[in-house]
Amino acid sequence: MADDVHEIEDRILAYVRAELLASGETVGREDDLLSELLDSVAVLRLAGFVDQEFGLTTRPQDFVVENFESAASIARYIRRSHTARQGG
Repeated sequence: MADDVHEIEDRILAYVRAELLASGETVGREDDLLSELLDSVAVLRLAGFVDQEFGLTTRPQDFVVENFESAASIARYIRRSHTARQGG
């Protein structure tokens, strides 16, 4: 996967801003998405976006805070998943 982590974060943030946040709300790379910004339905929508956009299948055991807490943590999860899938 050629995308670097910042490019992945930018794509995630663009989706979150356009589709999941109320007008005028802001979010950055390390902002906690789970505590105050997104409800459970929005988190599921975000997981669906991640799967579709980055060619993943998020398994139930992958739905942990460490993987979906921020755009940065989601980007790391995507990179780890792609690396594992490629066997390295």
